[in-house]
Parts: sequence; C-alpha cells; structure tokens
Amino acid sequence: MKKIVTVSTLALLLAGCNPGDQQADDTTKTEQKSDETTQSNEETKKEDTAKDTNKEETNKTDETTKDETTKDETTKDDASDEATQEDQDSSDEATKDETEKKDDTTISDNNSTDKQKGTTSNKNKSSQDPNQEKQSKSKGETQVDDKSAEAKADLSLGNLVVVNKKYSLPIDYKPSDLVVPNVSFSYSGVLEQSYMRAPAAKQMEKMFAAAKSEGVTLNAVSGFRSGARQKVLYNNYVARDGKAAADQYSARPGHSEHQTGLTFDISSPSVGNGLTAALGDTKEGKWIANNAAKYGFIVRYDRGFQSRTGYTYEPWHIRYVGVDVATQIKNNGQTLEEYMKVGH
Repeated sequence: MKKIVTVSTLALLLAGCNPGDQQADDTTKTEQKSDETTQSNEETKKEDTAKDTNKEETNKTDETTKDETTKDETTKDDASDEATQEDQDSSDEATKDETEKKDDTTISDNNSTDKQKGTTSNKNKSSQDPNQEKQSKSKGETQVDDKSAEAKADLSLGNLVVVNKKYSLPIDYKPSDLVVPNVSFSYSGVLEQSYMRAPAAKQMEKMFAAAKSEGVTLNAVSGFRSGARQKVLYNNYVARDGKAAADQYSARPGHSEHQTGLTFDISSPSVGNGLTAALGDTKEGKWIANNAAKYGFIVRYDRGFQSRTGYTYEPWHIRYVGVDVATQIKNNGQTLEEYMKVGH
C-alpha cells in the first residue's frame, strides 16, 4: 500500500502538480460553483419579486380600469334613468292635457245638448247646478261624473256667481267695474288687491263706517286677485305645505272667489291685521259675523262649514251677495252653495 501511495505522489510531482494545490483548486471550483448557484438563485428571486410587483401593479390597473368602467356604466344608467323620468313626466303632462281637453269637450257637448233640449235655468239658483240639468243617455254614451267634473262659473248670475273647487272662471277674467273702496287699509298705497267691484265697494264703505261708529276698527287687507297672481300664491303654498294641505285653504288658479271682485279679506289691529282664525274670537270678528249681512256680505267660509265648502274656517273672508240673500243665508245657517243648490 505504501508503495502505491508513493508512486501516486511521485507521479504527481513528476507532472508538476502539488496535491495540496489540486485540493485547493477543487475547493475553489466548488466555492465558485456555489457562488454561481447563489447568484443565480438571487437573480431568480429578484425576477420573481419583479414579477410579483408587476402583477400587483397590473391588478391595481385592472381594478382601477374596472372601477372606471363601472362608474361610466353607472353614470350611463343614471343618465338613462333621468331621461326615462323626463320622458315619463312629459308623457304624464301630455296625458293630463289630453284629459283636461277631453273633459272640457265633454262639458261643452253636454251644455250644447241641454240647449237643444230646451233646458232652462233658474235665474238665481239652478243655472249653475249640473245636478239640475238632466241629460239623455243614448246607447254607448258615457255620462260625466258630476263629482269629479269641472264646470264653468256662470257669470250671468252677477252677485250670486259661485266660484269654488268645482266651478272656475277663465284665468284671464277681470271685472270691468273695479274701484278702490274708501275704507281704511292695513297697508299704504294702492295695489291690485286694493280693488273691488263698485256695488260691493259701496256697501263695504257703509259697513266700515258703521263698525267705526260702534268702536270697532276694521282694516281692508285683500280684495280682487287676478288668475295669474292666484297661480303664484297657490304654487308657493303647495311648495311650502304640500298640495293636500294647500287645497284646504288656498284655491287653484281660476277657482278663487277673489277673482270675482266681490270678496274682501278684512282684519283688525287686535290681531296685527293678520288673516287668522283668532279674529273670530275678537270683538271685531264677532261684530263682522253678526252685522255683515246687514250690508250684503256673508262670512263665506264660516266655522264648522269645511265639509260644506271645501275650505277651513276663515272669519276674515267676506263675500258680497246682496242684502236680501245675505240675510237669508245667515238666518238659515247656509253656505252659498246650499242656497244656490250647487256642489263644491
């Protein structure tokens, strides 16, 4: 064995190689290989890290794109909904217009039918009451529902014209004999609401003078009101309180008694000249209720009359109908609708 080792060593020496160098060389190669492996692993790791980073950025980009796409689609849906709503509103308005036109046409046809039949109206009471006008119903003919149909106020009745939720005036109607009554007002200057029809104004002057002589101070607040002005007021009340509430105390355009020129809202300093139900419990309010009929006026929407007039109690709202009629209405505890035998 010693001989073999010696020969191997000798062979190496003859070849010019030191066994220790060979060992060192082998060790160096192993270390270099290890370093190369480590470097390769690190590069691979960096590459994987870079891929992960790119992947995250890609995912974020995808998510951003997806969010933007969703937002765009949502915006489109909203725009589509708005357009649909506008179309629906337009359709509703068109349907409403058609319905109103149809109602007007039906009423006009019914009036024509009545005239052809020779139907006559009672000059003072029944000419405005559709219940008094009997119509024939031919086969296939649809009769107008009196409870929902709107009719035109009969201006030929003069002081007894009925204007309420059912009977309306042309929106541009304005009496030709409007004057400013010579009474005390709750404001200075002359406004549209300062006017009243001449016959009614003359009687109101007498009533105010009589009240003053008895130590009762009254002030005029609001008389004639155009259809255009009523439209502004009514729309404001609806916007503030809602339609259901507004309809209890405010008339739709064309349906206000103020447009007749026969009505005036009056108050007193005791309630700050306000149009309030509290007026009815004051000395002035009680004087109005007890004495207005002597001068041809009625408290149009009296206490407890809401179901019979459609409006809440208004002790300030007086309506001229003439002394005789006002006296009968007061003594009988009636409304103007009941006296004229018409609906509201």
